[in-house]
Amino acid sequence: MIQALRKTAGRTGRFLEAALTWKAGDREYALVAWGLVAGSIWIAVGLWSAGGPVAAILVASLYLVSLLAAICAIDARYGIIPDSMVVALLAGGVVQTIAIEPLELLWQRGAGAALVLLTVYVLQAGYRWLRGHDGLGLGDVKFLGASVFWVGIESVPHLLVVAVLSAFTSLIILKLEGHELHGKQAISFGPHLAIGLWWTWVTAVG
Repeated sequence: MIQALRKTAGRTGRFLEAALTWKAGDREYALVAWGLVAGSIWIAVGLWSAGGPVAAILVASLYLVSLLAAICAIDARYGIIPDSMVVALLAGGVVQTIAIEPLELLWQRGAGAALVLLTVYVLQAGYRWLRGHDGLGLGDVKFLGASVFWVGIESVPHLLVVAVLSAFTSLIILKLEGHELHGKQAISFGPHLAIGLWWTWVTAVG
């Protein structure tokens, strides 16, 4: 397990270094990488003079941004969000809800996560039936469901707007680099969902 964590940390570090410095191969994720950094600064500044459960919010934020950076690195490289990371996202969301929010909110977020999972899965299946290919991967669907435990179902539209804008920016970068884009262009959407969740969290607690 320790070896796997070291491997993931190394891959994450290489991804961030490449994206932040505009290196070929990962430069389309520059906005994502800089968004993770900017959100971390926002959190740090906001908590400097904040009241309430500062320590719990700080720990939760460090956990979330580290996990999201790892998800970005893996999905950008392999086009998948591992189930283990979805479980880690879900578990962290449950713990932070218990630590920071009223306990009854946990059950509301559980119901919201189930609703989001069902809704997005149906939309994914419908898109595949109409277009003949997937619009979202199953890992993306699971990610969205787990995200509800962090920000609540009411914030999912905000998360998706940020994710779509981030993905659109990546496509523009690819186009400027001379890539041929088409209607069935496959991109890793996990990094964009990650920055959507991160900034939805940041604006809620920062």
